[in-house]
Amino acid sequence: IRLVRLAFNVLGRKQHAILPDDVSKDDHSLFQQIQTNCEKSSWNKTNNILLLTDSPIADLGTALILLASNNYRTQSVNGRNVLRNPFRVELALLNDTRWAKDDAVRQSDSSLLPLSNVDDSQATSLSINFESLFGAFGQICHTELGALTLYTMLLSSPIFAESVAARSDLDLVIIPLLRSLYFSSVMKHTNLFQTKGSGAQKTPFQQLSQSDKPYRSQSQLYVILILLLIFSQDPSFGRDSFRRVSIPAVKWYKERQIKAISLGSMILVVLLRVITFNLNMLHDEFLLSNCIAVLLNLSPHIVQLHKYVATRITFVTISCFKRYLALLAENGGIPEEEGDLSSPLGMHGEACRTFLQLIKHSIRPRCVEDNIHLVYALLVEQRDIQKICQHSSMKQGDLAPITDLIQRANNIIEKHGTGRSAIEAMQTLKLYSSELKSETVGDNRGRTSSADSVTSEAT
Repeated sequence: IRLVRLAFNVLGRKQHAILPDDVSKDDHSLFQQIQTNCEKSSWNKTNNILLLTDSPIADLGTALILLASNNYRTQSVNGRNVLRNPFRVELALLNDTRWAKDDAVRQSDSSLLPLSNVDDSQATSLSINFESLFGAFGQICHTELGALTLYTMLLSSPIFAESVAARSDLDLVIIPLLRSLYFSSVMKHTNLFQTKGSGAQKTPFQQLSQSDKPYRSQSQLYVILILLLIFSQDPSFGRDSFRRVSIPAVKWYKERQIKAISLGSMILVVLLRVITFNLNMLHDEFLLSNCIAVLLNLSPHIVQLHKYVATRITFVTISCFKRYLALLAENGGIPEEEGDLSSPLGMHGEACRTFLQLIKHSIRPRCVEDNIHLVYALLVEQRDIQKICQHSSMKQGDLAPITDLIQRANNIIEKHGTGRSAIEAMQTLKLYSSELKSETVGDNRGRTSSADSVTSEAT
């Protein structure tokens, strides 16, 4: 009760900063108690980067808004809504102060509450500067409270959701979400194996213990992925993320130094990491289904794929399929039921099929020239890719474009290539990329496979 009262007092202030006299002695002692508990529990910004912001008061206010807007939901009687959450009603009527005609009603950007000197008849709805609100979400959406608040606002306020959908700088929100997913899917090498018995036999893919989890709860990951899913459902988001929004450098990505990457490519590489983490450690079907949904929503728009992301897609597909074969053998060769994600076998099978569909969409004739790095990655790993496409569980008929493209790429290398090095092969593919979509395989299927025409030299 004291926390709620404190949050109400904070939200009711018009000042940007709270003076010492504005907080009662009881509330001040409460702040000191919170600070002492944080110090005893080794609280720091690094360990709690997914939980708190720099302002505990803002966190309290955000938690209060979530508590008020997500409880006492709508109740229906005979198909009619008889009870409605008043906080949800106010959020649904939320307006943007930038387009308001009456400046007296549309108050300062720093407060969601109507001014006290405005008549009740005028202050019929709340208002805030959506530009400032979006910028604030860009600073806090990496936290659990921030992500939940953004999700609540997108569902409760149609006007705010429309303003967000029309923006061309969604990377300000997407990048913090991806960063949270990245740090939430950290796998330590010591956690990948578990010693069993006196023989020290090691078994991979164990479940994470609570102390090993780099996040507070899996529901936190759900909210981030659902936000990505909401954004990806807009076709313009997919187009812009690959064609218009470019990120100069991603300093928090530790596996490789990434520069000049599109937002879409960055989403793909982080989701690949999350899926791998989920398959190996969590085995969460809801998490997997949301990742798959985001990938499939983005797949029609994949162009100018970053070379590192192209390599990762190919590598993760092959690794996932090999694990699928091992699980299939353990199951006596009996494949999983279609759409079954309740078992590791079904999850690996569905993930592998999704990756293949992602590759298939990325090498369509109209975009294959823009994804030449993926063509090269498929060419390097063509033996494994062809085995995957020929497996009965992977729906061979739908994957003919992949095998045909590999054959066409081999023909180009044999016909125009001057050497077998990776650099020369890549240059040849770039020079004659138009033949990848114009040349038909035809009788060339009977030619000797040139699987060794491209070395596995790292680019």
